[in-house]
Amino acid sequence: LHLMMLTVVCLLLVLSSASAANCPTNGPPSNATWRFTTSFPPGCNGTACSYFLGVRTNEDAQFLDFMMEGKADGWIAVGYTPNPGMPDADVFVCALIGAQVTILDTYDIPNTYSNVVDSSQDLCPSNMSSVNGRIRCVFSRAIKTNDMVQDKDLNQSYYQLNGWTDAPGSSLTLIAYHSRISTPMVSTSKLNPTTAVSAVSAGMASWDPLIRAHGILMIVTWPVLAVTGIFFAAWMKPALPKAEWFQVHRVLLLASLFLGCVAFLLAFVAKRGTRGLVSFVDPTTIAHFAIGIIVMALHILNPIISAFRCIPTHPRRWLFNLVHGTFIGLGVELLALTNVGIGLALFGSRLNLVTVASPLAVYLAYVAFLMTLIGALFFIYTVIAIKIGSPPLAPSMLKPLLMRIKSSSPVPLKTEITIDIAMDNKTLITSPPGDQNLPTNPPDGQKPPAKPASKDAPLRWAGFAIFLVVMVPLMLAVIILIAAL
Repeated sequence: LHLMMLTVVCLLLVLSSASAANCPTNGPPSNATWRFTTSFPPGCNGTACSYFLGVRTNEDAQFLDFMMEGKADGWIAVGYTPNPGMPDADVFVCALIGAQVTILDTYDIPNTYSNVVDSSQDLCPSNMSSVNGRIRCVFSRAIKTNDMVQDKDLNQSYYQLNGWTDAPGSSLTLIAYHSRISTPMVSTSKLNPTTAVSAVSAGMASWDPLIRAHGILMIVTWPVLAVTGIFFAAWMKPALPKAEWFQVHRVLLLASLFLGCVAFLLAFVAKRGTRGLVSFVDPTTIAHFAIGIIVMALHILNPIISAFRCIPTHPRRWLFNLVHGTFIGLGVELLALTNVGIGLALFGSRLNLVTVASPLAVYLAYVAFLMTLIGALFFIYTVIAIKIGSPPLAPSMLKPLLMRIKSSSPVPLKTEITIDIAMDNKTLITSPPGDQNLPTNPPDGQKPPAKPASKDAPLRWAGFAIFLVVMVPLMLAVIILIAAL
């Protein structure tokens, strides 16, 4: 590894020396006054700056002098591009490779995020150093070079890009995509490096508003609407025996389908800022894209499957419940919640958000609470269903198993209404022989007697209330953070 790094350094030094013929006679003096500057935090001085860039015209007016300094164990960089993004940018990189500080002329290929070493190194180094975790590069470059394909004419107006990373052991391969480990800034407007005379106003790299809308709608779609709809189907049936649970479930899931489709399309409609959300080449982001495709396909498929469900009394009805409710329903929800987390990680990485107030941190707190609540309900109602011999009270995925155990048991167990039948506005009430406490099937033409809510309904409503009290403020906090950061 050290030999490879030494080889790279030697190659860079050779490339740099090859461009010496197109360098000014004198570099910038140690007490140079910079015509315009960019710093972070804004207005900082000296070692208080995480990043500082100064630009001036050289004594030879055909050249510009640059001074970059920052707290970084990897690299600091400045780039000029016709668009407020990385593609088609001319990037000057001050990189620490091993113990060697090198200034490197690189280029971002148009319509991609691939960063390559310029075949013609046109930067003229004057002073390179690395002291106490701060790297510094003073160098010059001709305003116009002989390579106007990969180099930009610095007497034109461009957006200025500024980036750095504190990640130790960074290599040049990280320049291609670095938002996870660095804090890029983009000038708020175009500037001409040759004529600009004041400090450059730069903002932290931000997401396109449509991408923010994509994130907010996905938060409403999955952690709010879909989770609530599934909660009613999984836990509220005995508390709502007149099929009210099904109406809530259907409305919330159809609303989530509509908003999910809108949010899905927004990621493709956004003109810029989709890096990390729609990518076929970056291994760090393709998971979000691939999982999103799978989730949306299954989310569209599941209501279609439900439209062709068999009647409630069909002997294979349990199979529909298992596929629709468990395999696809819960499976898609788990994938979606995971993908929302990946999306928030991508969102935060671009903004360098690592605090407990980041959208991802708040979202993870919600997921931890949700898993704890569902786990508790699953345990409680599994124990209750087994203890009193009532499979309909069990979690949905265990009902088929418990029903089979019950049917094969030589001891008659208590039978209750098959709650799923209420979903189709029909009721089947059965009673063990001799049991006069349960109603029997009514004669034809008569409505069956209404079944009251289960005795454990207060416990189920208490669980739902706890869910709402925690979910609503946490998801509002995530939405506000996505919109504001």
